[in-house]
Amino acid sequence: MVLIEAAPEALPKQRSRWPFFVGLALLASVVAYVLVFEVPEWRNDEKLARLEERVSMLPLPPDTEQGDPSVQGTVGIQSGNSNHCDYLVRMSLLTKLPDAEIARFYESAAVEGVEGRELSGTVYVNPSGSWRDGYKGVIVEFFDGYHEAGFDMRCH
Repeated sequence: MVLIEAAPEALPKQRSRWPFFVGLALLASVVAYVLVFEVPEWRNDEKLARLEERVSMLPLPPDTEQGDPSVQGTVGIQSGNSNHCDYLVRMSLLTKLPDAEIARFYESAAVEGVEGRELSGTVYVNPSGSWRDGYKGVIVEFFDGYHEAGFDMRCH
């Protein structure tokens, strides 16, 4: 048996593995970020969407119509200091009802909150009226506050 010594140029070059490990570390960082920070936000957004849906399904009182066709909701710190999540849903209405009657209607309305607690609405009447004769603008808010923040950064 004869052994022949090969020149180093003739040997196959070994590829460097560091780009693979850097890519793997970057991928692991992105997955960890999504799991830790984004998933709690998605869960709270889903809770807010269900609350918005329940509020939008409320029947309107007589002589009242939608001012804006959609309800608006937000999740985050709405009152107090940090480390809790608040959910706020508001809708815009136009009504001919007296202020006390529209307030009484929504204060007695029962909407299930994000964790099952019953919520009632708070009514804010626009003192300048509306662009339509006989109607006045009204904002109705449903507030559900002081829930566990988890890792949702909007609640810290």
